[in-house]
Amino acid sequence: MTAVVRAAIAGVMPPVLFPSLDVALPVLWEHVRRLPVREAHRDFIRICIGPGGGQGVARCLAQGGSWSTTLYVGGMTDWTAHPITITTHGS
Repeated sequence: MTAVVRAAIAGVMPPVLFPSLDVALPVLWEHVRRLPVREAHRDFIRICIGPGGGQGVARCLAQGGSWSTTLYVGGMTDWTAHPITITTHGS
């Protein structure tokens, strides 16, 4: 996991270049863990980008140069969607 990556969370974290996925994931997780995300959805996101996660993201980046999912912030009836995107630089 050494390729330069670009990561962003729409409306939460602007696009940033990171020297590697290993550096990007903790930054993304720090932004997510502070948000009011429903527990089940937070668990899914944690598996993807949280501590000890990232293997699936790394496989997607190696195969296609990008990975994305949508982060849903708020309650059951009052939520907003924030796409999380990670791409290899230049993708």
